[in-house]
Amino acid sequence: MNLNFDHSAEELFEYYSEEDISFYLWEMYQCWLLELSQMDKTHLEVNNRQYFFQLLAAQVSKQLKQFQEKVPPSSE
Repeated sequence: MNLNFDHSAEELFEYYSEEDISFYLWEMYQCWLLELSQMDKTHLEVNNRQYFFQLLAAQVSKQLKQFQEKVPPSSE
């Protein structure tokens, strides 16, 4: 599977607030766990997917912080 999307690396942070990103990640996590609970997955397979999601969320958080450091605060 090739998930090659034509988007800039920073579009996620340009178009969505930190709160929205966290909320959507939480929704994705819940849906994924629900899906896994209905599949015939072993405890180890579920743990591996949970660990993957933790790494994904940590990477998004790291990239968000880097983006916020580069972008000057808005003067609203």
